[in-house]
Amino acid sequence: MDVLPAGETSAIVGFDSDDVVARRLFDLGFTPGETVERLRRAPLGDPLMFRVGGIEIVLRRAEAHRILVAA
Repeated sequence: MDVLPAGETSAIVGFDSDDVVARRLFDLGFTPGETVERLRRAPLGDPLMFRVGGIEIVLRRAEAHRILVAA
């Protein structure tokens, strides 16, 4: 998901991570089937801001990389 262009939306399809990280992302609202929008990134490229479920959430690039989205 870290390569999703700013302003674009996509559907979450799953996670590429261990159970602990996947559970944390799930608890934050990144659930399969949910639509996620990439809003912006910090000047140095990390962290990234997303909107999911009507909430704006900031993730490190490494965390966002673990979220799989539809092409």
